[in-house]
Amino acid sequence: MNWSWSPPVDLELWIILFYVASLLVGAKVVEVVAQMHFARSQRYREQGFEYIEAHDVYRCPEGRFLELHLLQDDKRFAVYRAPAAHCERCRLKAQCTPSAESRLVFRSLVEWAESSVGIFHRCLSVVMFAAAICICVAALWRWNGAAGSAWVASGLFVGLGLIIQRAHTILRTVRGD
Repeated sequence: MNWSWSPPVDLELWIILFYVASLLVGAKVVEVVAQMHFARSQRYREQGFEYIEAHDVYRCPEGRFLELHLLQDDKRFAVYRAPAAHCERCRLKAQCTPSAESRLVFRSLVEWAESSVGIFHRCLSVVMFAAAICICVAALWRWNGAAGSAWVASGLFVGLGLIIQRAHTILRTVRGD
């Protein structure tokens, strides 16, 4: 096999290289956007409330405490509830909760990578890496030794490295290491 680092001359090879690069970058973008959404969602759920870790309670803007109400989904998130008597008389009730009862605050007990959303998006990125690898293998088969085939091979090795690293991280997360 004769590897050539000269730029590819075939337009089809340029398109494949661009597509592979787009898949690799897109996989990372999917994860970053999902992480940002997870953090934003957490901030929105807790907006205006202060978490007091020492007592495992939230304090509302009026100074009342929301105590732990229940743990759900194998302790993946906790639900805190304000006493209904406090919310009924509160001057901020209209802005705080539409519920006839009391305000609930949901707190995730896992990091983004451990959440079902995080695992889904990480698996999606692995699928995107795998698609990039398959395209690289097909391109190497098609342009065996042609000008630019070394670029495709390097894309293959980058994709393989990324998919192995990502799969290892996902397995550690799922196993709880």
